[in-house]
Amino acid sequence: MNQVVAKGQRWQFLDAIRGIAALAVVLQHSLWFASPHLETFFATLWSPGRFGVVAFFIVSGFIVPRSLELKGDVKGFWISRFWRLFPAYWFSLFAFAFLAAIGVETYTQANLHSPIHWIANLSMMHGLIRIPDINPVSWTLGLEMVLYGAITIAFVRGFIHRTWAISLSILGLIVVSSVLFPMFLHIRFPAGASAVFGSILAGLALYRWFSGSASRRDAIAITFLCMAVTVGSSIINYSPVRVSGDPLQPTQFCAISSVITGYAFFLAFLAMKDRSFPNAFLWLGKISYSLYLLHPLALVIIPAGGNPFVTVPSQVGLSILLAWLGYRFVEVPSLEIGKRSLAKRNAPQAEPERDVVKAVA
Repeated sequence: MNQVVAKGQRWQFLDAIRGIAALAVVLQHSLWFASPHLETFFATLWSPGRFGVVAFFIVSGFIVPRSLELKGDVKGFWISRFWRLFPAYWFSLFAFAFLAAIGVETYTQANLHSPIHWIANLSMMHGLIRIPDINPVSWTLGLEMVLYGAITIAFVRGFIHRTWAISLSILGLIVVSSVLFPMFLHIRFPAGASAVFGSILAGLALYRWFSGSASRRDAIAITFLCMAVTVGSSIINYSPVRVSGDPLQPTQFCAISSVITGYAFFLAFLAMKDRSFPNAFLWLGKISYSLYLLHPLALVIIPAGGNPFVTVPSQVGLSILLAWLGYRFVEVPSLEIGKRSLAKRNAPQAEPERDVVKAVA
């Protein structure tokens, strides 16, 4: 199953998924405060933000093994990942710090005067060591880096193609940490982690089928297992009714419906892999990382309140503008630096000049 529709060496259906998923996250965060009815809907029935995160990270799992195998070496892969992820992320942190310094309420829980908080956030590992976010949406990035590390280890050890072994190992850890620990030891880990890890593993399995190195039956079975583990984690870690005073805590039904629709959305677009998609979706896909990172800035620059028919379009419009600026002036130059670093690293070494003895007639 190797036929794909590409535009500029990119898979169109993946760009479309990323664009729509990132926009779904923006819309939830903007609409959340526009109406108490919407806020209740997002917490009890269906969360576009959680749907978007699930779809977005299935794409990550789909892309990462291909990137690693195309690079052919671990160092090249991590050079590429660094320049792809960190500069734009660091820019978002400094932008939050700037807004806080000029008196804008950013609602960050991190101590911006603490070197430890800064070091942890700059490394993306802050969520894993329970240090508050500077950028409130960055909690997913550390989890993504952990999965990158696991996939890298699988590549180095030579079992990157053993999709069942990788999936069962990581899903086993998810079951222990997010299902068994809460049930029997009353120790709870962030339930969102199981959704991120499961999504990335599902993407890995689907890529294996897509590239022809795994059967459809295996890919579907692993994908279903990832979804089932995430659903089980949601049942254990969330309440069947809304917890008062915690607007970020979804109900069981909301968490489950968001996960299932995220998977279904990706599979539907995968089924349409050979079709062309509207340029607007593809453009949103290109700026989706910056859109995800920078839209919280728009929400604090244009605070909620007043007429939602003015506030929400303004927040979404500013989010897209900031994302385009971030993509154009941070992501693109950073990617170019990464490409030059890889090209320089992979350039053949010049052979030393040899003395040439010319015969004189």
